[in-house]
Amino acid sequence: MSDTLPDLVRTGFHDGTETPTLTDASASLSAGVQGSPAGPALRCPTTRGVMNAHPRVVEIGAPLTTTDVADVAIGHASVRVDRRKILARLSSARAVVDATLRSGVPAYGVNRGLGPLRDHEIPAELMGDFQRYVILSHAAAIGKPLSRIESRAAVVTRLNTLAAGASGASPALFEGLLELLLRDVVPVIPDQGSVGAADLSQLAAIGQVLIGAGEAWLPGSDEVVPGATALAAAGLRPLVLEAKDALALVGSNALSVASASLAHRRSTLVAARADLVAALTLEAVGANLSPFKEVVLAARPHPGQQVSGARIREVLSDGDLAQGVRPTASLQDPISVRTVPQVHGALLDQLDDLERVLEVELNCAPDNPFLDATTGEFISNGNFSITNIAVSFDALRIGLAHVALLAERRVAILVRHLRQGVPLAEQVQRVTSATGYVTPLILAQTASALVAQIKHAATPISLSGTTVGDGIEDHASLAYSSIRLTEATLDHVERLFAVEALLAASVIDVATRSRPFRLASPVYRLREAILEVTRRSHTTAEVVDWVVEALRREQRGDDLSEMRAPATPPPVSWFDRDVSRHDQLH
Repeated sequence: MSDTLPDLVRTGFHDGTETPTLTDASASLSAGVQGSPAGPALRCPTTRGVMNAHPRVVEIGAPLTTTDVADVAIGHASVRVDRRKILARLSSARAVVDATLRSGVPAYGVNRGLGPLRDHEIPAELMGDFQRYVILSHAAAIGKPLSRIESRAAVVTRLNTLAAGASGASPALFEGLLELLLRDVVPVIPDQGSVGAADLSQLAAIGQVLIGAGEAWLPGSDEVVPGATALAAAGLRPLVLEAKDALALVGSNALSVASASLAHRRSTLVAARADLVAALTLEAVGANLSPFKEVVLAARPHPGQQVSGARIREVLSDGDLAQGVRPTASLQDPISVRTVPQVHGALLDQLDDLERVLEVELNCAPDNPFLDATTGEFISNGNFSITNIAVSFDALRIGLAHVALLAERRVAILVRHLRQGVPLAEQVQRVTSATGYVTPLILAQTASALVAQIKHAATPISLSGTTVGDGIEDHASLAYSSIRLTEATLDHVERLFAVEALLAASVIDVATRSRPFRLASPVYRLREAILEVTRRSHTTAEVVDWVVEALRREQRGDDLSEMRAPATPPPVSWFDRDVSRHDQLH
């Protein structure tokens, strides 16, 4: 696709400047971070905001983690490739493809067709045309484009599994995909089409761009253009696919695994935020903190509940409630308050299990057929089935639903605190005399509506597949659908937490006016941030989005005074969409 790359390449994506390449493994990035004397502030390529640390370096062909995928996708990590080692591995495997073509031994997708055409021989003179046929005939994805972040994640995921050398892909295909990442040529991938038995139609969208078709974002731009135009703008030429390349590209679950990695990252952040919001409510209602003591949680030593309890203790540690200065309201609080570590901990344990599943998928050789380099044969198999991911995400939504159920019940408790002992006349006067935003107590119904959607989405979707491929492909995991449904659930959960936090801040504001007490530092910062955002808008939808932003920033230690305004109505530019996705994952 371009001139030969150096043996060792380290790269990230950026905003239209020349692609950086380093030929020395010990070389380091030279840009400074915020407050560093080494140079100017380093900017996030997605949000263009100041980064607090240098980007990490992720090596393709080495063990890849879900965090690696997310960081590369959002621009917080660059990619290192030991080209000589990987291309030697690919070339060795490629020799098996060439030998199979010469011998004529039937091999799926090599010299025979795909799916219902699996027993049909591919004429030698049509081998090149067959590759293009596979890409174009599988380009059946529809719907709204996924974000550039998802697209980058899919490319880096497939690069890592191709590096194993078990697909028979040509070195040119690997380099072609790497060039897309190097030059920030991001294919437009529609969001619907995968049944979780290889992301055929959506990965074909990447293949289309490689061969100069389809659509992609213009490098360094918010503009979607024809694939050939994007390649030309990046100084690249369309790739000529070789035998087996088309199947090597479309016959994987790279998009599902990449999307699962991003959803895992986001779920992990949301799970930590659940503890932060619960702590805010504990402070608001003067809860009894004995259920969060280390000794009682250690009596039932599930790892997740230890982590959840420790987080809550840390958040509340320097406040009057935790210090015993402020009396607790009751000997024993409702279950939605005192079982937070147990319920949140169950979700954390699920996420740990899911991470193990995903790290296998990120670092395996999932191709059908599998190329056994030791025997020089292609072996038909079912490694394209990712039912374990589908079942894991179905279960994850149940775990999220339990966390949400507790949050909704705590919302009801907070509303009772705001109403408790306040005559109707006084409630009317408070609302009608207010000059700014008034927190509606009917937010309890909003929380109930959110929980209803979360519970409904917890129904397993992985059992809903149908038979395709003329009856040959008679089972599908629907992993991709399960992942996308989980992302929608996370949207609802984040808003539910914002509703709880908004009400908790209101309760704390009322309580401290009548009887001042010292708040724990994170609680104080959040309370102040939430009160501040209520002065920025009179619209509950905007206020809740502001609170979502405040919770994210408090969790990662950002300056709350620099919060980004929520995009209401939803973002319309691709840049705004990327920023929104970035903030979900960071």
